Amino acid sequence: MKQFDERDTMFSRRGLIKGTKKYNDYYKMHPDLQIEDDRVRESTKNMMAKIFGVEPDKLRITQKIMAIRQKIMNILSSLRIKKIQKDASDMPIMYGSNTDDEIVRSHITISKPALIAAKAVNNAADKQKVSKYRVKTDPEKLTTFIKELSLIYGANVVGIAKLEKHHHYLYRGDMYGMGVGYGNQISISYQYAIVVACALNKEMINKASRDGVWTAAMLGYAKITAVTAELALYLKSLGYEAQTDNFFEYYSPLTPLAAAAGIGQIGRCNCVISKEYGNRLKIGAVLTNIPLIEDEPVDFGMVEFCQACLKCAIDCPAKAVSFKGPEVFNGLLQWRHLDTKCMEMWMNLETGCGICMDSCPFSHGVDPNLIKEMKGNKDIILKIISIDEGKRKA
Repeated sequence: MKQFDERDTMFSRRGLIKGTKKYNDYYKMHPDLQIEDDRVRESTKNMMAKIFGVEPDKLRITQKIMAIRQKIMNILSSLRIKKIQKDASDMPIMYGSNTDDEIVRSHITISKPALIAAKAVNNAADKQKVSKYRVKTDPEKLTTFIKELSLIYGANVVGIAKLEKHHHYLYRGDMYGMGVGYGNQISISYQYAIVVACALNKEMINKASRDGVWTAAMLGYAKITAVTAELALYLKSLGYEAQTDNFFEYYSPLTPLAAAAGIGQIGRCNCVISKEYGNRLKIGAVLTNIPLIEDEPVDFGMVEFCQACLKCAIDCPAKAVSFKGPEVFNGLLQWRHLDTKCMEMWMNLETGCGICMDSCPFSHGVDPNLIKEMKGNKDIILKIISIDEGKRKA
């Protein structure tokens, strides 16, 4: 299996500016992506024009404008801000939210405290030195305790993956293709990944694609960041190296890593779907060398379920989710996903999207007894789908 390149992510590609060296170098390697990516960037330009209150033709995209856009999006997501405490205090209320009531209820106002706290503990974990005294541990007992501790810290699902080379990004991309490390080769050496997932608030996801999705997502990012940081601090106190792998800085494509750790299976929506929470998850990891016992990937029948269900494909307003069957990509059975269309819809809605999360029956809860019988049983699959449809009509 080959390593993923973070520059290939839509978050990184979307920041490339036509005519720059980064732009020319990237599309020389990937000419098949250029036309569609340019179209998405034009759509983003229209959204920016709306924010700034100017005509799109008057909005000239330069590196300076890109820096402004990055700051806005960092404000919206409160991510990767070096001095988040200072920046957060000046967060504007976007998209016309200018009344006191709108400010009170704004997802920025709500999620800001959680993100500030998460960033602080993540910084502390990054700076913390490894204890000189290394605790001797039994891998099996420690693995059990680490999982229990992850849940205590706030995770909802946890699994262990033995790290292979393809689990790490090969080259550094970044948010909007602007970071100083863009294009640098990533060289890290850890043996295990503790993969944790936090479930997003179900009631907020039910509001997709309204403001509740943004709030749920930002709180999810904050929560998973705090969990991974606390775990990293704990492992360092035992005398072992530990590196957080979360939305402040990714080292791994977390969807295949979470599948390898047994968190769930990759569904039609291109996300990991867990038995308990469906795809309304935010995922993070701690990379470490402490001896652990890895989990195996799970198969509880999601491939067969997704082939029969199709709800996320039907509901996706961007038509980014495939109606076709799964294919093997880089050694993993998964569905094609049109990331450019997904990103464009996400930007144009201005509140995020999340419709595929709300569409998935597993996000709303499925009877565990039915899940046990689901694999290879079409009647059970159709029963689950029917029960979900009944819930939505009620």
